[in-house]
Amino acid sequence: MKKIIFSRAPTRIDLAGGTLDIWPLFHLFDNPPTVNAAINLFATVKITPLSGKTIRVKSKDLNLNETFSSLDKIPTKHPLELILRTIQFYKPKTGFAIETDCEAPPGSGIGGSSSLSIALNGALNRLTNKKLNRSQILTVAQNIETQVIAVPTGWQDYYPALYGGFLSLRSNMLQIEVEKIKVDLKDLTNRFTLCYTGKPRKSGINNWEVFRQTIEGNKKVVKNLEKIGDNSREISKALIAGNISELPSLLKKEWIARKKLAPGIVSPEIHQIATAAQKAGALASKVCGAGGGGCVAFISNKENKNSIRKTIEKEGARFLDFKFVRNGLEIKESNST
Repeated sequence: MKKIIFSRAPTRIDLAGGTLDIWPLFHLFDNPPTVNAAINLFATVKITPLSGKTIRVKSKDLNLNETFSSLDKIPTKHPLELILRTIQFYKPKTGFAIETDCEAPPGSGIGGSSSLSIALNGALNRLTNKKLNRSQILTVAQNIETQVIAVPTGWQDYYPALYGGFLSLRSNMLQIEVEKIKVDLKDLTNRFTLCYTGKPRKSGINNWEVFRQTIEGNKKVVKNLEKIGDNSREISKALIAGNISELPSLLKKEWIARKKLAPGIVSPEIHQIATAAQKAGALASKVCGAGGGGCVAFISNKENKNSIRKTIEKEGARFLDFKFVRNGLEIKESNST
């Protein structure tokens, strides 16, 4: 009996080392860690078997539906390119309906497309019995997403989607070392507030500009990336040691260095929201992803979280209710009817 396949993968909040996860930038700055944490805004995939070779694709979050008579009828360019390229890689031999969804707002900077890519690869890997391991799934996901956005991509977003939890990720000359940090997820959830500014960001543009200027030797950009790398080492050490009280001051340093990397990373809208949040009790702010829009996270004492929520909503931002989660990619099967 054919099975219906369900998969889901969490998105993430990145805390330190973003942009330095793009090859070869991390090698140029002595391989600093990237620190991030999985959250329960999930990307989900459902695959239902069909007779024949028809492939039906539905994206709930994008409100798009397409039907293809067979695998070889899938076009190269399409609004659902990420999904379609992934299907083409796995080359399923039978027809199916695939439905995807993502709870992260479009362009939010919390790794929605990467989480969806991991969930897609997990489900299609199971459907086709390709038997890729987690490292191979990550490589395929990153390479396909690079084809779609057409600029260099970092690897940090795929790890929370695969592994869950708080992670310190560091490249060596052979591989990415993954350290899962033991922290009180409930306590840290109560200390963080996440909002969506309402303006999608274009991470590829911001990261490409930083990448280009680094390779060209822009001293200002190089200096700020050095600061971001040094600070990511300190944030990783503080979390591993359980010194949560050090996070606000370290995140302030990240904020200062990050907004100097490229014009627009901290947009006027983000600055206004962050200023208001600080008056309501936020101890530090963190732009998510490459900045320029999307999401902003705030760390505070537990008792100030509600006042920060009310304040950012008055500023027109959307409060995103979330929890840090321990698990990454999950795949389940059930009998089809």
